[in-house]
Amino acid sequence: MISKETGDRPGEAADYYNLGAFFDSIGEPVVAEDYFEKALSIIQDIGALDQEFECLCALTTVKATRKKTQEAFDYLVLSMEKSESLHTFLRDNDQFKVSLSDIRSFPYRNLAAFFVFVGNPDKALYVAELARARALADLMATRYSVERQISADQQSWIGIENIMKQESNCSCLYISNYEEKIFLWILKTSGVIHFRTITVNESNIAAGSSDSLDDFFAKSLRSFGILPEEDCEDRSLNDIEPKPDVSHEEELATLRQGRGEDDSELNLILFYNMIIAPVVDLLEGSEIVIVPDRHLYHVPFPALLDDSGKYLSDTFRIRTIPSLTTLKCIQDSPTDYHSQCGVLIVGDPEVGRVRYNGRRTTFKPLPFARKEAEMIGRLLSVPPLLGEKATKKTVLEMLHSAGLIHFAAHGDAERGEIALSPIRSTGKLPKEQEYLLTMSDISEVQLQAKLVVLSCCHSGRGKIRAEGVIGISRAFLGSGARSVLVALWALDDKATEQFMSRFYEHLVGGENASESLHEAMKWMRSNGWSKVRQWAPFMLIGDNVSFEFGK
Repeated sequence: MISKETGDRPGEAADYYNLGAFFDSIGEPVVAEDYFEKALSIIQDIGALDQEFECLCALTTVKATRKKTQEAFDYLVLSMEKSESLHTFLRDNDQFKVSLSDIRSFPYRNLAAFFVFVGNPDKALYVAELARARALADLMATRYSVERQISADQQSWIGIENIMKQESNCSCLYISNYEEKIFLWILKTSGVIHFRTITVNESNIAAGSSDSLDDFFAKSLRSFGILPEEDCEDRSLNDIEPKPDVSHEEELATLRQGRGEDDSELNLILFYNMIIAPVVDLLEGSEIVIVPDRHLYHVPFPALLDDSGKYLSDTFRIRTIPSLTTLKCIQDSPTDYHSQCGVLIVGDPEVGRVRYNGRRTTFKPLPFARKEAEMIGRLLSVPPLLGEKATKKTVLEMLHSAGLIHFAAHGDAERGEIALSPIRSTGKLPKEQEYLLTMSDISEVQLQAKLVVLSCCHSGRGKIRAEGVIGISRAFLGSGARSVLVALWALDDKATEQFMSRFYEHLVGGENASESLHEAMKWMRSNGWSKVRQWAPFMLIGDNVSFEFGK
C-alpha cells in the first residue's frame, strides 16, 4: 500500500479498515478479521477515538460471525466504553452528540440483547438506559447541578431500581426492541424488577408484511394526524390532507373485525397485545410511567385497546419519560428550583406573511387557539399574550420566570418548533429566526417552569434517534422544564378547546398534571368526544406536578 510506504499511518489504518469491510461484505470473515485487527492496532497507536470506536464495532460483528462469542462480547464492551469516552469528550455539544447517537447505538442495543440472551435482563436494562437520552441527561444534570448516575463501568450499575421508589402508587414500563424481539421491564416502587420478552413476527403485525419491527412502528398510527378540514384550523406549519369522518362505533367495528382502510385503529389493539398484554398482570397502582423506545414515542398509550374494547386509560393514568436517568435528575433537582408562580399564556400569534423554508408563506389566524388562550387566562386570572403582542422577543423575555407556560400556536410538524409574531421594523419579509421559536432558542433559556403545555399540532414530534425524539419538547426538558404536555398529531379545534377547559379546571382545583390529563380524557369520552383523535392526542412527558394557584 502506498500509505504504508509513505509513512501515512492514518491512511494505512483506513486502507486496512476498508479492506476488512470489503472482505466482510463478500463473506470472508477470516480475512476481514485480520485486516480489522491491523487497522485497530494502528488506530490505537495514533489515538483516533472515533475510528477506534468504528473498528471495535466491526470486530464485534466479524467475531460474532466466526462464533467467537467471548471475544465478540469483549469487543462489544470495549466499543461501549469507547462510545462513553467520546460522549464525555464532546461535553456540552448536545447537537453533535445527538447527530452521532444512531451510530453510537450499535454497542448498546447489541450488548443489551446479549445480556438478555444469556439470562441477565437486569444488566440489559442498565445498558439500554445508557443509550437513552444520554445528551439530554447530561444537559439536565448540568442544569440542576446534580450528578449523573451510571456509566459504562459495570461497578456503577447499582441503584437504577431505586429511582421508582420516589414515585407512588404506580409501575414503570420500560420498553426496548431488538430485531424481532420486544423487551419489557416492569419496575415497581418497591424496587423489584420484572422482565419479559416477546417475539413479533408477520402474523403479529400484518399478514404478508415484510416490514421490520422498527419499520412497522415508524409507519403505524400516522393517519391520526389527518383530520377533516372543518375540524382543524391547522396549527401545524405543514399542509394537512382531509380524511373522511367516521363514527366511534365504526372505529370499534374496524378494530374488532380488522376491516377498513385505516390500519391505525387496528394498531391500537396490536400495540396493546404486543406491549401491554404480556405484562398486564404485573401492573400495579393507578399510574403507568412508560419509557418508550424510538418510534414508540408516537404511540397514544392511553388509547390502546384490549380485546374487549377497554382503553388502557380506563384503568391507568399514563405518563412517559425519556429515561430513568432524566427522571432521577428531576427528582434530585433543588426543591426551590422550579417556580410555583408566574404564568405565560401565548395564543394565536400574528405571524402573517413571512419567509418559511425558503418560500413566501402566509400563516392564517387561529381563532380557536385564541379562544383557548383566553379561556385559560380567565381560569388563571392572567391576561394572555395574543396576536401581534405574542412576539418572539417578548416570549423569550418572559419564559425564564414562568412556572406554567402554555402555547396555542402554529407548530412545525417535523420538530414541533413554534411560530410567534415577528417585529416588523422594515418592509422586508421576516425570516425564520425572527419569528420561529426553535430548539436552539429554548436551549439558551434557563427555564424554571414546572409545566409547559404545547397545544400546537405535532408538538410531540421530532427526529427519531437512538436517544428518542429530538424535538421542541426535548429542548424544554433539557432547559429546565419539569414536565411537558405535547400533542402527537394535528388537533381537532373544538375538541381541544373542550379538552383544555377540563384539564385546567382540574389543575386549578389542585389536582396534579397526570390526574388532570386523565380526568380530561375520561370526560371527553363520556361527553360526545369519543373518537380517539379527539381525546387522546396529548402526552405528558417528565415528572408529575401540581400547583397551588392563588396561594
